[in-house]
Amino acid sequence: MIDWVTDVMPLAQAMTDDPGLLSSLVYKLSLALRIGLGIGLVIFVHELGHFVAAKTFGVKCEKFYVGFDVPIRLGPIKFPSTLGKFKYGETEYGIGVIPLGGYVKMLGQDDDPRKQEEEAKRIQVEGEDANDSEVKALDPRSFPAKPVWQRMIIISAGVVMNVITGVLFAAIAFGFGVEYNPAVIGSVTPGGPAWQAGIEPGGQVIKVGTWSDPQMHFLEMRKEILTRGLEQPDAPIDLGVSYPEGDKNYTLTTQASPLQKEARMIGIAIPNAARLGSNPRLVPQSTAAAVFSSADADAEIIEFDGIQIDQDSRVPAAPLLHRIYSKPDQAIALKLRRADGSELNVNLPPQQAKTIGFRYRLGPVIALVKDGPAEKAGIRVGDLIHSIDGETELDAYGVAQKLAAATTPISLTVQRDDSEGNASEMVDLEITPAGALQTLSPTSSITGEIAVNSIGLAYQPRSVVAALTKTTVEDEANAETDTSSQNDEDAASSGALQVGDELLWVELSVDAAKEIVGEDSDERVTALVQQLVDRWEISETMPLNNLLDLIQILPEETILTVAAQRGEEGKIIKSNVTVESDTRFVFDRGLILGQRQAIQKAASVGEAFSLGLREGVRRFNDVLRFLAMIPQGQIKLKHVGGPLEIVNIAKQETEKGFSRQLMFLTMLSMNLAILNFLPIPALDGGHMVFLIYELVAGKRANEALEFRLTVAGILALLTLMAVVFANDILRYL
Repeated sequence: MIDWVTDVMPLAQAMTDDPGLLSSLVYKLSLALRIGLGIGLVIFVHELGHFVAAKTFGVKCEKFYVGFDVPIRLGPIKFPSTLGKFKYGETEYGIGVIPLGGYVKMLGQDDDPRKQEEEAKRIQVEGEDANDSEVKALDPRSFPAKPVWQRMIIISAGVVMNVITGVLFAAIAFGFGVEYNPAVIGSVTPGGPAWQAGIEPGGQVIKVGTWSDPQMHFLEMRKEILTRGLEQPDAPIDLGVSYPEGDKNYTLTTQASPLQKEARMIGIAIPNAARLGSNPRLVPQSTAAAVFSSADADAEIIEFDGIQIDQDSRVPAAPLLHRIYSKPDQAIALKLRRADGSELNVNLPPQQAKTIGFRYRLGPVIALVKDGPAEKAGIRVGDLIHSIDGETELDAYGVAQKLAAATTPISLTVQRDDSEGNASEMVDLEITPAGALQTLSPTSSITGEIAVNSIGLAYQPRSVVAALTKTTVEDEANAETDTSSQNDEDAASSGALQVGDELLWVELSVDAAKEIVGEDSDERVTALVQQLVDRWEISETMPLNNLLDLIQILPEETILTVAAQRGEEGKIIKSNVTVESDTRFVFDRGLILGQRQAIQKAASVGEAFSLGLREGVRRFNDVLRFLAMIPQGQIKLKHVGGPLEIVNIAKQETEKGFSRQLMFLTMLSMNLAILNFLPIPALDGGHMVFLIYELVAGKRANEALEFRLTVAGILALLTLMAVVFANDILRYL
């Protein structure tokens, strides 16, 4: 909202001095218009269904409105109830100021219980009985005067129209071509279910559970996994993957996201295209930000280290990413083709690591790739790596770099507890690395583990100090405590951290954050730095890996306050530490690549309708599955979106183009169709329940009961509307 106000205020000056601002305003206005027209169209066709059916059976329609024309008063001020209206024939057409639906007002029918008695009197006319002129009859053009079967058609026509137009929207979208991310395995999350199953990049997912599609969209695959995770959290899911050499089937146990426990995942990421993103300088303090310019936006990467990239591959960037993550200490020679067609060579240096002075201990092995090198060599979950090729001074992130760079057999000694976890033994093993591609950083797992694909082994880094850097040792005597950050820890001791201390949290002062962020910083950087200001408490949801990644974007000499726990007595030690350059390199160089995209376009009108029908059926079933989970308690309030969330999603999809907007309207149409037909009085479904009773019983339901149920239905809908509105508002606070 602030952006809109900021744009509108200086409009006159913008028209002469800043054409970019004017263009932005015009774009926002056109986007808002397209969103409004799209959502309004779905409402319009619903009401058009009622209107056409009513007219067909001779019912007088007094009003046809998109939006509600409810009078609004604020003290003595009366606001207009419509944005515009006109009368044609016997019907008034208009757009109401409250954009939460629409209605067709038929003679003798009104959803407002307060007006039902008045409406009943309006439609009474003199009877035709010659012996009694006082006999009253219903106006033949009124809704109640029509046979039950006609009224049932009129009531259901809106839902039918939504279903039909929903299919048509999708068919038109596929006719133009729908841009999407194919469900190709670009990478597997280190340590995740797909990683443990040995799934490799390059496969096309063609089946998830019982649903199959040779051109499956990545979004659809993820939605199916999330939905099945809500329905049956602990049930394994079948995955069918097509590789050039043949199809493979896997049965995976989904993993809970640490950020949202009910959200299940299998650890598959969208493939990257071999081209830079629209902002190649997105990551501050990175080598990518130093060597690329805005002129390199969306540039195609055609070679690395003299190796030609196969742009037609399902995963064209996979070899490049493997090169980056397996040899983080070496520079990479890239050849780019910019958007203007020019070509240039760029040398991408390794990314010098930054540290706050600590090395961190290894945790035990927590996962293995099925039939991978580590499992074949005899490593077990629970083993602790003690030495690699005879070297015993190991730390969590140093081990990751050693293993990722290994191309020849390596000797490992692991410490292994017995079956009861009592005594330990040292076991010597030899592992021969496989050719598995490392297309994600070994430290990129959302759950915080470190995993090396070529070894097939994952372990958890511990936030326990394994060693100190030279600078930290020299500064021990000068360590200070920032007492301003102490809350309930006033009794904490100050001093330098020691080997064996366990890091609890890291904090950045507000003043230091202001110097880092500045006025022109990217919103993403501001949000990341704010996490340190708010205190980064190392946990499952805020793992050590992410903290170290965040430290990389801080300038050297930045001072942070850390707290650690020492010894079994749990003494808390607080100290100031400085961000400094390390002797090592990190896996991530700040290289942002675009996502691989494809276009699904129907080859004929028949195929377009077939794809549209399939899309409509799928969206219809999505709503039914969602509703079925509500009484079982599997749906929480945060999963429910109201009008504001609908507009937000509409904005996102509309910005992606005409076809994506049509696909969104298909989803919205199916939602409106089903929700409107729920058996709730005041909705179409509630009216249908009363009509079914009348059809079966041969008489209308008790009017007093119908009145009370309608009032209850309206109150329930108003309560629900207030709740979802509040939920939407809280979502964005």
